[in-house]
Amino acid sequence: MGNTSKIIGAGCAALMLSGCAIAPSFSEDRKREMRDSASSYQQAVLKDLVVTETEYRDAIDAARTCIQDAGWGVGPIELQDGNQLGFTSSYSGDAPPADDVMQACYDEFMMPVGSIWVSQRTKLTS
Repeated sequence: MGNTSKIIGAGCAALMLSGCAIAPSFSEDRKREMRDSASSYQQAVLKDLVVTETEYRDAIDAARTCIQDAGWGVGPIELQDGNQLGFTSSYSGDAPPADDVMQACYDEFMMPVGSIWVSQRTKLTS
């Protein structure tokens, strides 16, 4: 028995979405609130309240590695929904890793970095 999920490294509120229809905009105050309630990894990324493409790609890679280290199979990082990156995750067997472990990885590395990346509407260069 197996299962596959698509992980989008964007700003969608739920983990397993296929993308956001409309990118939100955030005020500077809201970005500060998001930063201040985020993990220490994301606080460092969001120090200037801006997410560069390199920071976004690094956060996706860190989330992917965390999920893989938790026991999920992961696919390559690929372009999703035009300007976002994502990857698939899967498991096989009767005892899959817990979804909350996957969510913890996403929370540690992608929320709110992904949300702010999407809100900036910056195009990926490659």
